[in-house]
Amino acid sequence: MKILVWATTFGADLWSLTRYLDQRDDVTLKVVMGDPRAFAREGVSTLFPLQAPLLKRRKVHDVAGVPFFKPDITILDNRVPLRATSPKGFVLWHGFGWKGPNDRREFRVLHGQLKAAWGDPLAPNPDFRWQCFGPWDFEHRTETSGFHPDNCRILGAASHDHLRVDFDKARAQPYYPFDVVNRKTVLIAPTWHYGEVFAHWGSDGDLFERLVSHLERRECNVILRLHDSFRFGKYYRKMLKGLADRHSNVLLKFKDQSPDNFLDLQVSDTLITNYSSIANLYYATKRPTLHVYPVKSADEEFMWRKYTVLGVREEVVDNARYIWKLPPETHGGLLARDFDTLLEQLDQALDEPTCCAETAQAFLDEHMLGADGGNCERIWGALKELQGA
Repeated sequence: MKILVWATTFGADLWSLTRYLDQRDDVTLKVVMGDPRAFAREGVSTLFPLQAPLLKRRKVHDVAGVPFFKPDITILDNRVPLRATSPKGFVLWHGFGWKGPNDRREFRVLHGQLKAAWGDPLAPNPDFRWQCFGPWDFEHRTETSGFHPDNCRILGAASHDHLRVDFDKARAQPYYPFDVVNRKTVLIAPTWHYGEVFAHWGSDGDLFERLVSHLERRECNVILRLHDSFRFGKYYRKMLKGLADRHSNVLLKFKDQSPDNFLDLQVSDTLITNYSSIANLYYATKRPTLHVYPVKSADEEFMWRKYTVLGVREEVVDNARYIWKLPPETHGGLLARDFDTLLEQLDQALDEPTCCAETAQAFLDEHMLGADGGNCERIWGALKELQGA
């Protein structure tokens, strides 16, 4: 089978599935992405090298595909080529999170793009498949997002297969400026949609300083991983850089500059997030995840941030419940509704590394096929089915 991987974010599930397919003798792969050189600088490129070529995406690829390569299937995450790059299209969505509503209104542009490339995704379509993370996701994608049930398959998260495998942190040490083997590491990975992470509790500048200083006293490393740098204001980037400059235990990363998160997930002992979908990957490690309740009140008006072709757009919404498809109370770890509670939970997570293991597994069992290690095989089965449809 010939497969084209059309990557927007070449990390997490898309990278894990590519890694699995790259090892198969019956698959020929090519990967098209925004910045192959940035990915080549990442540790996973050396530790887990791919045989498949990584090609820089150019405008011609959107209309003519990759020259001299005729794939059977294109696997994509959330960016659709202008024209079909293969007879069949397979969406491996870029994350299972809480953000929504992902209804027909929100997805109308995506529906149109998919229809233009591979036919109507809202009607039975032998040329198109949409991957679902579990039964709940299948129900949401069919009833709320509008995809026809015939086009959806419950397959789990490919990255869970690799995150569940024991990893020797010493292998990753060359890619970090601090000791990830003998010191504990906390990964702070917030979503950008709510604006400042702690704005509903106080100033991000003040509270990040308190948080990092607390971890410094506990002799812990901090990986501060954020979304693309261009999604944040200049003043905010300056604040974060100043934080990292003042504290030698802090490594600041932006996704557009450091696209891989696999090693960060593997070397960290605890995750702090305000409901980024990275949490649902981290649950597979069974290590503690601390969730920052993302708004002051779910029923109060607040500013919601979206990224459009014109840049970051802010929109006032009546309440947060509209933009959630899963409520924040549904999670696989600990939940903090104020900063002092977050610090208390952080100490608990560092002192009791198994404190969230059962909660994480319960979430995975209900929503993500239990992270049982068979997701890449399931996806491969769905690809073979699609090829023969």
